[in-house]
Amino acid sequence: MSSNRNKLVSAAINRAYILIDYDKNEEEQYESIKQIILTDESLTNNEKLGAINIISKDFDGFKILDNKGTKRNCVNCQKECLAELYCEHCVRNYLEAQFSKWTSGMKRLIA
Repeated sequence: MSSNRNKLVSAAINRAYILIDYDKNEEEQYESIKQIILTDESLTNNEKLGAINIISKDFDGFKILDNKGTKRNCVNCQKECLAELYCEHCVRNYLEAQFSKWTSGMKRLIA
């Protein structure tokens, strides 16, 4: 996507956030933002999907930070999770499993 198209997507997301009705709960606000983006005639269908992906990541982050929202069952671990795009439990388990393999990248000097 060109720089100009990226700016157009960013502008559409910003317009959608400006139009948020703060009397609604977070999930209703999210759905409202999605609808605003979906009806934006300046964006292509792929750009709309990209914009919705961006706001979905933001929304997932807010739900996890606030620890509130509608939960769903993860198809992998079967635990309840808040995020829609990923499972916070599966991410945590993956990071814990990979922790012993982490390195600073610095070679160890033996004296």
